[in-house]
Amino acid sequence: MTTPHSPSPVSCAAWLLAFALAGLSGCGKPENTQSSAAAISPDAPVAELSPPQPSTAATGLTPLPTREQVLSSVPEGREDPFAPIVGASSSVTSETDPDASATPAFEVMGVMAVGSELRALVRGPEVFGTVCVGQRGRCPDNPDAPLPMGWTVQSIDLGLGCLRLSISGESQLRCIA
Repeated sequence: MTTPHSPSPVSCAAWLLAFALAGLSGCGKPENTQSSAAAISPDAPVAELSPPQPSTAATGLTPLPTREQVLSSVPEGREDPFAPIVGASSSVTSETDPDASATPAFEVMGVMAVGSELRALVRGPEVFGTVCVGQRGRCPDNPDAPLPMGWTVQSIDLGLGCLRLSISGESQLRCIA
């Protein structure tokens, strides 16, 4: 008895695989032989784009300064951060003439109590720092005297924000400006 010949499952799978590969290869994109750089003409004009300039009236905002305006408003470089403080060398120059430092530019910036001790923050052409009651404004924790020779801090008034000085025997009251 003869049976009809049925196709083997291996040969059907091979035919299906070959047919699928042929179909997929036909879907491929044709190869581009022209380069993308050659597609753009070097003679084509390039459009200049400028940022939009909104009107200040429409937005209600003040326009910011340009980079050049900001840079030109600030001087280049900076003062030497390692230079000695102006007030540090003033006591040497003031020792020769105590009255030379008695200028109206001396001002009291603030007064404070540190524990039971009163201190004042002062600034002047030759003086800058903290002073205490006593000869030349010397504070116990600072061996340097901030005030010139001939100057004595007589009192510091926290309530009024004032400093009473004696400059070469003449009493002066200086208060927070």
